[in-house]
Amino acid sequence: MASAELQDRSQYLSLALFSQKVISVLMEYVDENKSAKLKSALEEALNLLVQPEQPSSRRRHAAFSSYEHLRTLDEVWSTKERLEATKIVKALLRAPKDERSKSAAEKLILLFSKLQDQALWNFEQPKPVSQKVMRRLCQMA
Repeated sequence: MASAELQDRSQYLSLALFSQKVISVLMEYVDENKSAKLKSALEEALNLLVQPEQPSSRRRHAAFSSYEHLRTLDEVWSTKERLEATKIVKALLRAPKDERSKSAAEKLILLFSKLQDQALWNFEQPKPVSQKVMRRLCQMA
């Protein structure tokens, strides 16, 4: 039973690693003007964020394919933030050389940083905690 629990918890680490990959590529783009890896990382992120067009589709997303991934995404990003992330990714893919793209990439870095942080938190605390416990933990920090 312990190995099944560890396997479930490792899903949080895989999400954190995916988020870190996206963040790293975006930081290279913003800070060093490197865009060699940008298209592939953003296409992967877009595939994860956009719902399949057909509800009966059996397509599985690489990152958001497990309960742990979906739970973390729902905990961190509101519907508005998810739509914003999708919009930013599409804009960056369309026009990576546009002057506004770097500020949009900064917003995307923040969104994926929140996702990464929550995934790591969930790895450490795999069971959901109540709002009261969460407030108390935040006050202690």
